[in-house]
Amino acid sequence: MSRPWFTFPRRPGASPAAIDWRRASEVTWRVLVFIIALAILIVVTTRWTGWQGAAGWQSTDDAYLQADLTPVAAKVAGYVRDVPVQDFQRVRAGQVLAEITDTDYRASVAQAQANVAAATAQVQALKAQQALQAANVEAARAAVAVTAATLAQSGRDIAREQKLLATGSSSTEASEKLRTTRDQLVAQAAQTRAQADAAARQLGVLAAQQGQAEAAVAAQQANLQLARINLGYTRIVAPQDGVLGQRQVRPGQFVAVGSQITTLTPLPRVWVVANYKETQLAHMAPGEQARISVDAFPGHTLKGHVLAFAPGSGAQFALLPPDNATGNFTKVVQRIAVKIAIDDADGLADRLRPGMSVVAKVDARDGRR
Repeated sequence: MSRPWFTFPRRPGASPAAIDWRRASEVTWRVLVFIIALAILIVVTTRWTGWQGAAGWQSTDDAYLQADLTPVAAKVAGYVRDVPVQDFQRVRAGQVLAEITDTDYRASVAQAQANVAAATAQVQALKAQQALQAANVEAARAAVAVTAATLAQSGRDIAREQKLLATGSSSTEASEKLRTTRDQLVAQAAQTRAQADAAARQLGVLAAQQGQAEAAVAAQQANLQLARINLGYTRIVAPQDGVLGQRQVRPGQFVAVGSQITTLTPLPRVWVVANYKETQLAHMAPGEQARISVDAFPGHTLKGHVLAFAPGSGAQFALLPPDNATGNFTKVVQRIAVKIAIDDADGLADRLRPGMSVVAKVDARDGRR
């Protein structure tokens, strides 16, 4: 039989009463120790979160340097002609990173320019036709006026012939000829008016055709602009100052639209993303001071301030977010990303790189004032 973990030593020859007293004392001490341990456990479990959140400086080693990593990709397809940069080279905005063979794209520009010229010539031809048709309209109107005058004269001739016929000074044949001539003039007048109306309507048709031709010119000019843009895309340039990653292409390689050429990191613009436990955020707020220690550079302390908080924990943005709807549940403290801007890099601005591990400390005392 094992010996109790807490017993008083027995004295030889002790009386039963003394033995009972000692046994009662052992039980009392055991109960007292158990109560004290239970009280400590309850206090720690109920107060730990408050103690952790009330600390003046909140620290975490789950923090890393980050920066904007820009993948540089091709916008047009073709064979790479030249890659005039090296891996990890510092470049300036607008510097050429790669060139694609542009022979086909220059031919497309020339073809688009010819299409614009042809469409413009069509517009000019329609304008000339409109001027010619306007002259035709004036001629048709003049013909209408001539026919109207001739018809009026024929009416007067018929009136005189009627008077002569009534006095016997003219024959019926002459009168019939004048009436026939008048009917011909009436038909001719209708014809000339119809021709004048058709000529005027043709002006409207030519105006519509001119509008269509001008729209075709605009379309061809857009095609020319697109061809020039695609020609410009054969020169892949740096969108901003920064440092390149590894090159993904070499001269002679075929690249499709969207093929990655390299990556560009706009150094030295870096910041810290620190994943604090949710229990550490009770008194944190944007603007609070921060101290950053980079593992790669011991002895250097970077100064910064809290910039922003993530809108949710990392679990909320996971590909398969957790769903604690089962019968078994284990509560796990979540972490919230805190973005910390670096105000003073302590002379290390050009040596900081995204991905470096850091220890971030935030002065949360201002949040309780």
